[in-house]
Amino acid sequence: MAIVRVLDRGDAIVFSSDDGNTLPFQNLKGVDSLSLRVFNALFKTMRLHGQVLFRMLKQKGLYPGQARCLMILRHDDGIPQHDLARRLHVSRPTVTVMLQRMEQAGLIVRRSDESDQRITRVYVTDEGRAFQSKIDDVLRQFIGSGIGRMPKEDQVELERLLRSLGENLSVKSRGDGNP
Repeated sequence: MAIVRVLDRGDAIVFSSDDGNTLPFQNLKGVDSLSLRVFNALFKTMRLHGQVLFRMLKQKGLYPGQARCLMILRHDDGIPQHDLARRLHVSRPTVTVMLQRMEQAGLIVRRSDESDQRITRVYVTDEGRAFQSKIDDVLRQFIGSGIGRMPKEDQVELERLLRSLGENLSVKSRGDGNP
C-alpha cells in the first residue's frame, strides 16, 4: 500500500506518493486535505472500475456501450432508438453507429414502428439474449471480486456513503446546490 504524504503549503494542499504513482489532483487551492484525499481515492477507484470491467467485457467479445445497450433492452425491448440514445447519454448519430454494428453482429434488429413510421424501434435477437447472459456472468464475477470480497458492514457503509454523495451531486446537477 502506498503512503501518501500531505504537505500543507499555505492555501494549497500538495500530495505525494511513495509508490511512484502520481495522484490525479495533487494541488487544489480551497479544498481541505481530507476532501481531496477522498476525491483522489474515488477517482482512482472509478478509473480502475472502468478499466477492469472493460477488460472483462472485451474478453467475452463485448464492448461497454453494447453491454449497456443490451441491459437497457433487457428491460425495455422495442424501445424507440431516440429514447435509447437518451438513456445511454449519447447522441443520436452515436447510437446509430453502435446499433448498425450490433445489427451486423446479429445482436439486435431495428424496425419501424407500426403506427408511426418516423419511429425506429430496437429489439434484441436470440443472439443478443445470449450476449446478455455473458454480461450477467461478467457482472457476477466483477462484483464478486471487488465489492463481494468486502465485509458486509463495509458494503452497507459504502452504499450509504455513495448514496449520500449521489444525492449531493444530484442536487448540484439540477443547479439547486451552492458552489
